[in-house]
Amino acid sequence: MPSPPIFSFQNGGPVDPRSILSSIGEVVYGWDIQSDTLSWGPNAAEVLGALPEQAMARGLAFAGLVEPGSGPSRYDAIFCSSEHDGGDGVIYRTRYAIDLAGRKMWAEDTGRWFAGSDGYPASARGVLRLERAARTDELEQFGSELCDRPALVERVGMALQEHLPAERPVVVLVAAIDELARLNDDFGHEATDEIIVTVHERLRSVTRRRDHLVRYAGNSFAILLVGCPPEQVEPAARRFIKVVAQSAIETSRGIALVRLRVGAASAPELGSHGGALLAAAEGALASARAGAVDTAVMARPQQRRSPGTEQTGFDVQAIAALNERRVRLALQPIVRTASREIAFHEALLRVGQGDTGLYFASAELIPMLERRGLVRLFDQRVLELAIEMLGADPKLTLSVNVSPRSLNDPEWFDAFIACTGAARDKASRLIVEVTETSTIDNPARIAKLLRRIKEQGARIAIDDFGAGHTSLRHLRAFPIDILKIDGAFTQNLRRSTDDRFYVRTLVELAGHLGVETVAEWVDDEMQASMLRDWGVTYLQGHLVGRAEVAEPLQVAPRRLAAG
Repeated sequence: MPSPPIFSFQNGGPVDPRSILSSIGEVVYGWDIQSDTLSWGPNAAEVLGALPEQAMARGLAFAGLVEPGSGPSRYDAIFCSSEHDGGDGVIYRTRYAIDLAGRKMWAEDTGRWFAGSDGYPASARGVLRLERAARTDELEQFGSELCDRPALVERVGMALQEHLPAERPVVVLVAAIDELARLNDDFGHEATDEIIVTVHERLRSVTRRRDHLVRYAGNSFAILLVGCPPEQVEPAARRFIKVVAQSAIETSRGIALVRLRVGAASAPELGSHGGALLAAAEGALASARAGAVDTAVMARPQQRRSPGTEQTGFDVQAIAALNERRVRLALQPIVRTASREIAFHEALLRVGQGDTGLYFASAELIPMLERRGLVRLFDQRVLELAIEMLGADPKLTLSVNVSPRSLNDPEWFDAFIACTGAARDKASRLIVEVTETSTIDNPARIAKLLRRIKEQGARIAIDDFGAGHTSLRHLRAFPIDILKIDGAFTQNLRRSTDDRFYVRTLVELAGHLGVETVAEWVDDEMQASMLRDWGVTYLQGHLVGRAEVAEPLQVAPRRLAAG
């Protein structure tokens, strides 16, 4: 039976979620990894305090706030993952001590990263939760051999300045423990720390005197090989891999088998800048982990086109994808919580890459289309495809996502009217999803627009709800049918009592508003059981079904010019 109410009502209404989110020390963020751009929920200043502008705006700069050795940074947790993103994202979870303008705090950082077309992480979405103040004795135990990433970049730069003029090559090996997140789950944080220390000792035992071993960002190791010819890089890497894997590591929580993955970059082939060389080695490490390679993966120089050429090329390719019928929908089922029967599907944008058989996923594609001003065309095509599918299957119900850019574009709304005006029976089986962030700039105008959409027969869902962008006053004004609770909160229900409290709060808020709820990123039965007991209407996630590309209908699209 549903749980009893857990939060107070004031003047007949519930407490605003934003104040609750701040009170439990949580803030949501998004990270466009390819541009290294961070975006935060509106309560970031309340939770984190006044931080340097660069640290709040850039992912790598924020990673620089992590106390060396205290735990993997968000960057390390994502790029040290050995899992493959099949389109629904890959979970990451880490814990570290962070310096918040002199206030040292333990933080838990969880979320999902999403791959680009090359398989590497392109974006991430998660939640940062402050736990408690970090004691001085805890920070001192990390040792003096540790350094953070900026310090490592400086050290690599100094080595390059010293040795390249004498024509001595410098190689950077970046090594990381494979499946560290799994070890964390199996053995716990304390045992994982023991594993990292043992790995460090084993690496040091086979490091040559003229080389340098540095542990940085918690679980990553950098080894500078000075005067190492290219043909000796792989034998050196195998030496380090072998010494780590030679025997199991005994911890206080059990015996662990550990494997090392290694990426390598060599100067002067890849330039003479410390930051670029380290980044190249980290990129090679990501390849080693993705391919489960048992030797070093060498970074290779890449030929880059000018930015103008890349932008023009993307525009032409995007229009060609529309004209060549390479825009497809991947359907992910959303089920009723109690019965697990499919209630509707979310239609997700996928774009085929010519003859390769691969698809751009929306996590990478939408930001690119928004930057180039093309997202309305693709949102419109998704709508057209959805209407066609609804016409072909009278039992089907679909939800479609609309970018904030499209929502503010009159031409998209005109296309929506054109698609649904003569197909009210289809529109009644259509759900239009808008993000919480799209409602904040001009709430009155958005409320009016959403009402006009509902007049056509469609329903309205607020996606990624819970970050606190929308005030309770504005939320009441929107004609909402469904609230989709941000998966950044639901994925951590097993471990976090704070997230359990907050999700229950959101569910009760939805009940107060008289709307249904969808819980995103549901991956296991324990999550599903909790959500069912709290009265969540629908579930979406790996547990109940992954997104699958639907077969196209044979309807010719209108052609567009490349402009």
